[in-house]
Amino acid sequence: MTKKSECLTFLSQIDSEKAEIILSFFKEKKVKKKAFLLTEKQICKQSYIIKTGIARKYHLYSDKEITTDIYLAGDFVFSFESFTNQTKSQENIIAVTDLDLLYIDFNQIVEAKKKYSWLTEYDLLFTEQYAIQLENKLRDRITLNARAHYSKILKTNPRLIQQAPLNIIASYLNVSVERLSRIRASLT
Repeated sequence: MTKKSECLTFLSQIDSEKAEIILSFFKEKKVKKKAFLLTEKQICKQSYIIKTGIARKYHLYSDKEITTDIYLAGDFVFSFESFTNQTKSQENIIAVTDLDLLYIDFNQIVEAKKKYSWLTEYDLLFTEQYAIQLENKLRDRITLNARAHYSKILKTNPRLIQQAPLNIIASYLNVSVERLSRIRASLT
């Protein structure tokens, strides 16, 4: 089983004493396949890091599930808007496989920032990195067709292609499984 410190890779870049404090905030949890980490209209009270397994975030649109993100080991999993503002989520997050997770509660983060003022700086750095990732994903979704988007994922994040089920990758690319199969065949 993966150790906590291996999942929180960003800790290697900071002072070891502060890293230990941050590490102490996280608890471990197991979640079964098809269990929801968050449902639409629920407030996101926990932020997760995947130790092992796959999860996905999706929206319901015209009774169709549209995958907006796929999470693998090492990824942070939460609804940014719901978690930050403590408002009802507009999305669902579900375990695609059994999951081993690390998690932290929203209230625990608030209290920790009161106790350790330096945590606010790390929170800001995390938020900046998260915003950059979202901006890049949005640009790809808008500017790349499904074939180009798949090809880019294949080059930049091959673990996603290797580990996530085809129907979820297809949903993420907003194409049918059949179309995804044709794309994959054309790239080999």
